[in-house]
Amino acid sequence: MTPTSRSCAERNCPGAVDQDGFCRLWGHPCGGGPPGADSTPPSAVAPQPSSRVHRPVPGPPRELWRPRARPWESPAFIPSARARDPLEAVLSQAVVPEHSRYCPQTTCRRRVPRVSGYCPNCGSRYSFTPPLAKGDVRAGRYRIEGCLGHGGVGWVFLARDEDMDGSWRVLKGQRNPEDREAAAAFVGERQALIALNHPRIVTITHALRPESDSDVGYLVMEYVNGGTLEDARRTIGPDGGPSAVDVPQALGYGVQILDAFEYLHDQGWLYCDLKPENVMLIGGYGPDGPLKLVDFGAARRIDNTVSPPWGTAGFEAPEVQRLGPAGPSVRSDIYTVGRTLAALTLAVSSADLRPLPVGQDLLRLPLPAPLDPFARLLARATAVEPEERFGSAAEMREQVRGVRRQVRSAADGIPRPTRSTLFSPAACAFALHADVDALDVVEIVLGLPMPLVDGNDPAAGFLASLGPATPAELIALLGTAPEHTAEVTYRMVRAYLAAGRADEAGPLLAAFPDDLRDWSLWWHRGLVALVGRHGATARDWFGRVYGWLPGEVSARLAYAVACEIAGDHPTAAAHYRGVWETDQGVVAAAFGLARCLFVTEGPRPATAVLLTVPESSRASTVAATCAVRMLLEAPEDGHRLDAALDAAAVVEKLPPFAERDLVEAHILRIALGSDLADGRYADRRLFGHRLDPDTLRRAFERTCRSLAGRTGDRRERIALVDLANAHRPVTWW
Repeated sequence: MTPTSRSCAERNCPGAVDQDGFCRLWGHPCGGGPPGADSTPPSAVAPQPSSRVHRPVPGPPRELWRPRARPWESPAFIPSARARDPLEAVLSQAVVPEHSRYCPQTTCRRRVPRVSGYCPNCGSRYSFTPPLAKGDVRAGRYRIEGCLGHGGVGWVFLARDEDMDGSWRVLKGQRNPEDREAAAAFVGERQALIALNHPRIVTITHALRPESDSDVGYLVMEYVNGGTLEDARRTIGPDGGPSAVDVPQALGYGVQILDAFEYLHDQGWLYCDLKPENVMLIGGYGPDGPLKLVDFGAARRIDNTVSPPWGTAGFEAPEVQRLGPAGPSVRSDIYTVGRTLAALTLAVSSADLRPLPVGQDLLRLPLPAPLDPFARLLARATAVEPEERFGSAAEMREQVRGVRRQVRSAADGIPRPTRSTLFSPAACAFALHADVDALDVVEIVLGLPMPLVDGNDPAAGFLASLGPATPAELIALLGTAPEHTAEVTYRMVRAYLAAGRADEAGPLLAAFPDDLRDWSLWWHRGLVALVGRHGATARDWFGRVYGWLPGEVSARLAYAVACEIAGDHPTAAAHYRGVWETDQGVVAAAFGLARCLFVTEGPRPATAVLLTVPESSRASTVAATCAVRMLLEAPEDGHRLDAALDAAAVVEKLPPFAERDLVEAHILRIALGSDLADGRYADRRLFGHRLDPDTLRRAFERTCRSLAGRTGDRRERIALVDLANAHRPVTWW
């Protein structure tokens, strides 16, 4: 008679025990479990471990996030990291939270409910109990002081190095010693850290081998004393709770992270598991002080397409989840940078990240206009398709710096101009007027900055040899190019546009595929659309360039121009303002903003913008003249005299210019039409004159007669004399 099998007593094991005391399903010894252990009958068909790489359980179906609150509207600033007492970081109870408990088997990774037991999916044994306790000594020198936490594949402990006068060290060990693939990942981390040497990467000082068959190896690393970014933001909220981080500060951290990533990628390594918990601040420095990447448990060689990847749900790129070992790449690392920046700035904790949209869906979030470049940066970094993301850490870092300049300037009003590495220097002195109906699109096209020639283009040398030439001469010269490359074509397009032959420029670009990811191609298609006054089409092409290069003010300027041509003045105004706040050398942005504000808000705001053109700018005189004319044509709103006095103060500081008398005449006429009896103006002066009617009338009369004496137009002279006579004070002689 066959003895009756009893259920396996190991927790969460669905198998049955044979007569020798071994589990029939998984083969482990089963001597009974702790009281209250689950006892589950065996399944009719034993589940088999899958050869497919499973990722952590995915979140809900992708949809647009509808937040209950908008954390980005009340961000907080992470203060300077203080050098913390290491013992403060020791956990009182070293327990892995239930939402972070996954099967340690890399071919499973299903969520498991208990602290220890057997995975109900694959049967692997797991334990989330720290293997070391306070007082334990490793390698005869590292005395354990407590548990700091758990990383991707290992527990982290705080220890003192008794051979180095009790210096603080961090020991990181493998979480599950029975998982051979996790052990291989741990060895990979050790190899990576030993070889790497970068100020933004934690330094390894020692590697400890297992001391027994049931033991694991440990990495001994430097202790970083400032805490993680996730720790730092848990108490910066107004109520002492967690908060979203100030965007410029987060971008500053992003630059440092990308510095480390560039080094890692150059050394042939991928990080794979970036998140705020894996970035530690160094105490004792300023709020934008240095940081270090820690927890290299998921690091892998770039050419490794065999080992199962490790990552964190919500931060991991979709192709890594989809392709498994073939998914990780430089672009998947870029994705984690974008998600980390989103976690810091758009949520109050990393646990709230997963519902946040990615890619172009991010642009549907109700972010304020000054954060538009930041939203576009995140959209590209977290694009669903890897080819849409930044191609390298260095490329993304350049755009992060540009976006940070724009966001900071919008916040504090301090311009932060810089020279572009992608666009040629340009005066950007086009459309310097306030007439929205008189935009010369050819002038705009010729005045916009142009993409620099790609040095890798075979015809780059030929293009560099071309000197000054008329458009017709340039077209002839380009026809002799040794090879008709993309850069030659782009230069030919601009030559045709300058020559007024736009109908011949468009067909040159038709040969390029529509799906080609070349922002220079998009730029030139936008130029052709602008000259044809196809505003919506130009807006689409320049919008692509701006989304590809959100840190470039030249791209944002072109997008603003296209929006204005398309008639979308509110959007154009927002982007003109962003450009002008960042770089006041781009005077076209000030005039564009003034035109759009004149349409949407009236002359007063438009005038205020023009009066911010610096006196050192060659366009300051034109700006002052335009401002005065706007005020002259504006209806009375109770503030015209204030604006006229401000304009006069600007004019008085300018060097002599041809239209000075005309500008003064306009300002004096505004003052004469205002209420001069208001006591607020008793001590004010206008071009040195007291603000009383007779004094201003005499000044206006003299100015008009001066203008009449210089004009060569008889009718204009008569009109000016009549105007002077009409405004002269009434006298008896």
